[in-house]
Amino acid sequence: MILRCLKCVCLYVSALVVVLTLQGCRGSNPVYDTLTNVLPWSQQYASLQLGFEYLWVSVDGKASVMALGARETRGNAVHEHWYNGQGEMLHLVDGRVQQALGFTHELRQQTGAPPAWGRFDAALGQATQDVAWTRQLDVMPGYRFGVQETVVSRTVAEPARLPEGVQAHAQWVADEVNGKKANGLPWVYAQRFALANGRVVYSEQCLAPAVCLTLRPLGVVVP
Repeated sequence: MILRCLKCVCLYVSALVVVLTLQGCRGSNPVYDTLTNVLPWSQQYASLQLGFEYLWVSVDGKASVMALGARETRGNAVHEHWYNGQGEMLHLVDGRVQQALGFTHELRQQTGAPPAWGRFDAALGQATQDVAWTRQLDVMPGYRFGVQETVVSRTVAEPARLPEGVQAHAQWVADEVNGKKANGLPWVYAQRFALANGRVVYSEQCLAPAVCLTLRPLGVVVP
């Protein structure tokens, strides 16, 4: 079963083969075993394999988990690659989606310089001003390359009802994003992030008007 999964996934992205091979040596395949499902979050968490690190992902109300394939620090940024058995991959940089492959809408590449999360640390007295920045995206379908978006990031109040798993008193940051749809019409949307100790512990980010992701790191599953 594991070998069959490996053969399917390697046709999609060679990097995933390395992840699956390494994890297969441990006697289980968390990527294969965490195919998309719609169980409540608590039940999903209970079925995860011990010793592996996971990311909880919800797309249009359908929840799944992705296994961590790699994490590395480049400069001051932390890069993470998350995979699931359906051939989907998320590349996160400090919690922001940098690349998304295998989804109905893909973010193939992006350039830009988002502000460091430390800019919004109220404890350092740096959360008083909005931060404006730009980014360029290569997206699919439609072979749309160099799509420019302008973003304004700012601190916002904690929501009245906290998302599941997010502790009170987290630092919340919201993005107001101005871009364009595939038909050229304006698209203005919001993203938000919950930070704890400078790390994203919850986020809502969009790939397209109809494809928005809710992400929450689960950490390493322990007994």
